[in-house]
Amino acid sequence: MPCTGTTPVDLHVHTRRSDGDDPPAAVAARCLAAGLRVVSVVDHNTMGGVEEFTRAVDGRMTVIPGCEITAEWRGEEVHCLAYFVDPGDARLCRRLRDVHDGEVRWWRTWTERVASIGVPLTPRRVTAEIGADRVAYVGDYLALLADAAGDDPRFAGYGPDTYGDIAADWCRPGQPLHVPVPWRPDLTEVLAWVTEAGGVAVLAHPAPLLSALDDARCRALLEPLAEAGLGGLEVWTSWHRPADSARLAQLCAAAGLVATAGSDYHGTRVKPWVPEPGRLPTPPGDPMAIVDALHERRPSQLPARQNNDH
Repeated sequence: MPCTGTTPVDLHVHTRRSDGDDPPAAVAARCLAAGLRVVSVVDHNTMGGVEEFTRAVDGRMTVIPGCEITAEWRGEEVHCLAYFVDPGDARLCRRLRDVHDGEVRWWRTWTERVASIGVPLTPRRVTAEIGADRVAYVGDYLALLADAAGDDPRFAGYGPDTYGDIAADWCRPGQPLHVPVPWRPDLTEVLAWVTEAGGVAVLAHPAPLLSALDDARCRALLEPLAEAGLGGLEVWTSWHRPADSARLAQLCAAAGLVATAGSDYHGTRVKPWVPEPGRLPTPPGDPMAIVDALHERRPSQLPARQNNDH
């Protein structure tokens, strides 16, 4: 989706600590150059880049510490954005590490499968190109496979524009490179993690999950999530068409959830349609109000619930 609009608040930015192109300090420089006022670094299943990003910003913008947690909901992989969580929270970091390590092991197994079909892709090369403790963009692994395959006729038809076809042709269930999905916590469990850490949980880029459902069904699904700790939906994002954003904003209003905005910036190599942080297909009308609304949703800001247990 072309991102021609701009916003001074970007609550969804990635660095090389997960699957982004650039180190945290370089991403901070891009955010400053784009004139952003508020940014949240939400790398996948880690908060390892928040401190470096914050140091590089040096007080020139507001940084909301966060992360993007992989979870499962209704049999599908989903991503939960966690805002206002402390990178020094040992319990949350252990939980994130469990999810992260499962994905690292998954890619190691996948690399072994690649070698088992005669393609000389080694763990050493993957580590050298991607990192020993990093889960990169899926296209990076597929590019390594294609390069290692060389003139192998089984992979001769794949190029940079069709690496995604390798996943479809070789990695689905029943195919030679299929590896069962790693463990993922249930979304309601993740919501509890975020609440216990004093943060606010937002469901990332949810339009693909909800677009086929009517409004009544969406509200029925969102209500128990809100009761479990969901604070908002990511409404304005590079993954959503303007019509998706308009509908999700209405669902948020009906469900009492915060409608948030984030570009899902990864760098121009990974996501060329998001050329810089703060770029969206359509921006929110009052982005600073989003920050205020999220802040008010923090558990420490909410009135204590009356305990009616006897």
